[in-house]
Amino acid sequence: MQTIQINNPEIESFISAEYGNDTQSLLSDFVKFVKLSLDDGYPKISKDEAKRRVARAVMDVKNGNAVLLNQKEYDKDMDEFLKSL
Repeated sequence: MQTIQINNPEIESFISAEYGNDTQSLLSDFVKFVKLSLDDGYPKISKDEAKRRVARAVMDVKNGNAVLLNQKEYDKDMDEFLKSL
């Protein structure tokens, strides 16, 4: 078992207020946080594949083949996405 030392008063205060002496909940939430931070759920792709996808998307926009949202549609879509996190 290792100990994590936090030298940030704001974080220490938050942990103390949120968890008190409930170390089990703190550990459980920390493990969830780390797992989510390391894995976003999407399959991994190579750098080359990422570059190909971006290049293809740029060409679609330049050629007028991309489906673009207006501001209202974008705001709605983004709001729904953020709520899903």
